[in-house]
Order: sequence, then C-alpha cells, then structure tokens
Amino acid sequence: MTSNFCTLKRVILVGLATIGVSGCAATPHLDLNAPPPAVEVSQSALPTAVQPYPRIERVLSCIRETRVLRKRTFVVGSFADSTGKINAVANGATGNFVPQGGSASYITDAIRKAGGNVISTYFGQPKRELNANYAINGIFNSLDFNAPMSADLRVAGIGPVAGFGWAQLTLSVQLDEANTRLNRQMSMIQRPVKYQQAGVGVGHDFNSLLVTGTVVFRNQERLQFEALNGPIALGVADVLMKEFPKAADRCRGIVADLLETVS
Repeated sequence: MTSNFCTLKRVILVGLATIGVSGCAATPHLDLNAPPPAVEVSQSALPTAVQPYPRIERVLSCIRETRVLRKRTFVVGSFADSTGKINAVANGATGNFVPQGGSASYITDAIRKAGGNVISTYFGQPKRELNANYAINGIFNSLDFNAPMSADLRVAGIGPVAGFGWAQLTLSVQLDEANTRLNRQMSMIQRPVKYQQAGVGVGHDFNSLLVTGTVVFRNQERLQFEALNGPIALGVADVLMKEFPKAADRCRGIVADLLETVS
C-alpha cells in the first residue's frame, strides 16, 4: 500500500506540473519538505472591457472642470432589470444575477463626480418637490451566457482539464427631460464577464487501487460589481458629453476608444 501511495503522489504532482502557468518558461522544482510560501493577496481585477477605470474617473473629473453641470439637477430612479435571467443555484444567490434598483447609486456617484446635483428617488419620492432639469435612468437589457471552450485531455486516465466562458451583459443609460420625459440622449454599453478554469483530472488504476478526482483552479470576475460600476459610469459620461458639446470637445478623447463599441 505504501508503494501505491508513493506512486499516486508522484502521478498527481506530475499532473499538476503539466498545467503550467501563462508566461512561465519552466515548471519549478517542488520540494515537499519546504515550508509553504507566503501568499500575496491582490485586489480583484477591474472591468476589462472598459479598462482602466481611472480613465473613467478622469473623464468625470474633466466634465466637472468644464462646469457644464453647474446648477443642473438630475432625478435618478431605480435601475431596471429586463434580462429575464434568475439565479437560484449559486452560493448565496438572491434570485437575480444583477442587483435590483441599487445600481442606480452608480449613476448618482457618476453625476456627483461630474459636478451635477442629484435627486435620488430609488428610496422613494421626496417629501418636497424640487425643480430638476433632467431625469436619468438605466436598464439591464440582456444577459447572455456562453462557454465556447472546454477541454479534458487525459492519457491513460491522467491529464489536464480546462474551460473558458463568459457572460455578456448589455446595459443602457437614458437621459430625458425631467418634466416631459422627452428623451435627449441614450448610451448602450456591452460588458463581457470572463470565466476561466484549469486543472488536472485523474481516473486510473494504480496496482488495483482505483483513484479518481479532479483539481481545478478557477478565476471568475464578479458580475455584481466589476461588470457594473465602470460601465454604468462610462454610460453616464457618454450621455453627458452627447448633451453638452463643450464637455465632449474637451473630455471625450480620454475614453474615445472605449466608446467605439457603444452603439
């Protein structure tokens, strides 16, 4: 039995070494007697489709410097979800893949950073009415899932497994006249949320000892923050620059390439 265990341990180590890490030239030597290395904890990646987020912060700051929103007041309502997708299986699932209503707070944050005044109605109507110039709202239009690549390449029951998938989220930000609800501007943003996994699978008979199992490492972007915060702020900046040409002339170049995919 000891011989079988040693053989199994060597096989698993060899299988893990076959996975490889992108950008590495060789697999490092594994010393089982060495103490475990310190793990450096890094922050989650920011949105990839609208990366880097600091550029969106800069364009909002640029709009503020133009003062086009000075004494302009915006009414912000709830952020609607029309995707029709319900999540009832994931750990901690609340019934929906994207936040309901609360994403409007990202609109409020973006307008404030751009220099405008905000009346929030997603907590209910205010007790006293105030004059407002614009109403701005958002909608999650669609959420599509796809897994275009999945591989399980085992030889003699041992080998690497890998998978890649994504969720494609589309949202729109709409700018209307507050009193008439006449639409002034619209921005449509698309955001892919990526999912990757790689590992090794074992299904082999080692001297009459059957061993089966899979070790997989996953990397998945957060759908409820990374996919929303940056794109919503970008959509707000887009409709503001469309409405105020002075801001567009001075600031649009900061995120022009990000808005090339905006329909």
